[in-house]
Amino acid sequence: MIKKITSTKNPAVANAAALKTEGTEKAFLLEGEKFINDVSPKNLITVFSTDAEICVYYEKKGAECFEVSESVIKRLSGENSLSRLVAVVRKEETPFPDRLLLLDGIQDPGNAGTMIRTARAFGFGVICGDGTANPFLPKAVRSTAGAICGTYIEKRSLKEYIPELKEKGFTVCGSALDENAVKACREDGKTALVIGSEGKGMSREVAALCDRTYFIPIKNVESLNAAIAAGILMYELSGK
Repeated sequence: MIKKITSTKNPAVANAAALKTEGTEKAFLLEGEKFINDVSPKNLITVFSTDAEICVYYEKKGAECFEVSESVIKRLSGENSLSRLVAVVRKEETPFPDRLLLLDGIQDPGNAGTMIRTARAFGFGVICGDGTANPFLPKAVRSTAGAICGTYIEKRSLKEYIPELKEKGFTVCGSALDENAVKACREDGKTALVIGSEGKGMSREVAALCDRTYFIPIKNVESLNAAIAAGILMYELSGK
């Protein structure tokens, strides 16, 4: 029998709501039937829905389910969300890829989430460096449109991690507008692309570790949004 919750102070609700600021790859919030339905049953932890039939469906998949009030779903959902389904999920185990997107201080969670979605589309994993927004918080998760579940993601210090990647045979490519930058082109073999912060670009220490630097030819504006630039460069490097 499906358990019902009407109080926003219920411990199960409070624990789930805490993931709005404390989400990790082991437990984070995901909204919406389409995205939750794509999650493997083994990675569904808890499901909350205002619809009893939805609860029955996910209980049969093995998830702990609660039929909840509108006030509860609003506490768990994002701002202006009309979702009737929110779940606590864990990230899928994904293999280490031969292409990586390294985020160097990307502070906007919407940008970080969009880059994760785009990285998934082009077969890149994502490494979140120091100063980068937590990809497992709601705004970033929503921006991935569910892609976060199947994307390889790690949090590492890029200054320490890039030398390790080079030892593994990765070519590390930076993105910047400087005198040494060249137009992006296909990279064969193991490749890591660094995208710097929205306002300052790559940090000096990370830039110094790059094997080469690429730029995107543009007109009429000084720069592109970091997520847009990441998408263009991943497309070019992958030779799509």
